Amino acid sequence: MALREQTEARLVGFDQLGASLQVETLRAIEANLRRALSADAPTGTVHPGAQLTASRNEGNGA
Repeated sequence: MALREQTEARLVGFDQLGASLQVETLRAIEANLRRALSADAPTGTVHPGAQLTASRNEGNGA
């Protein structure tokens, strides 16, 4: 299934989900998008959002 179709399928009924399931759904979509973007990027390339992820991880003690 194509990324677009996966994302659309996850969003069916999204507004009827509880907050925690909405967050989980959005995180799954984000993970799929990141995988797709990193698969398209040449090795060693810094892709958009990499700096944001690093900043988030620094604040979490990760």
